[in-house]
Amino acid sequence: MTMKELDGRRLSHEALEQIRITAVKRVEAGESPEEVIRSIGFERVCIYRWIARYRAGGIEALKAKRLSGRPPALSGEQLMKYT
Repeated sequence: MTMKELDGRRLSHEALEQIRITAVKRVEAGESPEEVIRSIGFERVCIYRWIARYRAGGIEALKAKRLSGRPPALSGEQLMKYT
């Protein structure tokens, strides 16, 4: 299976983080952003977003962040009462 057959939403956060870091490093090493993004099969806008984040905050800006999600409607005590 090639990257073009993969959907980025199906990849783990760690895998996506590694793809972002590797792609930006390739661009910083002199490769064309268009060529890099074409080779990994993501949308063109992604590479420019990643480069901007990298230049503003370094490698840390490309790392996966924990998604908080919606806060629970019930407190821990209330959840224990109904389980």
